Amino acid sequence: MKLRLIIFDLFGTLIFSIEKIKKEDFFAFYRKIGIKLETEEDIKSFINLFTQLMTEAKNWQDLSKKLLEKVIEKPVQETINKLADFFEENIVYQLYDDVKEIIALPCRKAILTTAAPFLFSNFGLEKYFEIFTPKETKFLKPDPRAFLAVLNKLKVRPEEILMIGDEIERDLIPAKNLGIRTILIDRQDKIKNYSGGKIKSLKNLKEIL
Repeated sequence: MKLRLIIFDLFGTLIFSIEKIKKEDFFAFYRKIGIKLETEEDIKSFINLFTQLMTEAKNWQDLSKKLLEKVIEKPVQETINKLADFFEENIVYQLYDDVKEIIALPCRKAILTTAAPFLFSNFGLEKYFEIFTPKETKFLKPDPRAFLAVLNKLKVRPEEILMIGDEIERDLIPAKNLGIRTILIDRQDKIKNYSGGKIKSLKNLKEIL
């Protein structure tokens, strides 16, 4: 069956986070503005909340407001502004160099991500990829309905698709269960004993297609 579409994951596949400060510095700042994270369970719940809200936020200001309204009673605008500025300064993403290697691939390309558009809007990816965020799919990976939303919108069948991602549970298993061919991108070669297709760089994709 002819390959008609490649779906790419975003984080860890096409872009990565630049570590400007250490994880503990984030939590030190949270405590400074009144967010109390006293136990491991508190931290886990906060991270889950942050991840969930990030999928629907319009910008850092919107994310900060929604986040603080969940963890602080009646947060003031000054605190919201401080948190938004902190996020914008310290959460920075960059394209992997090898992304340029796949731009000219002779088939349709899409991105399926749980990220809000503002996190990657500065990269101009919409010129080369059809982008599907939770706004378009209404579901989050690994929910198979997120993948089906792409298939239905682009009118392709599972056997005509290749899914590439860096997370087995979130990217590959749900796609494979739908009959989609999958490839794991493991840039640091950390995942051992994986029996499926695997590449270390997007440069290797041309050799496989």
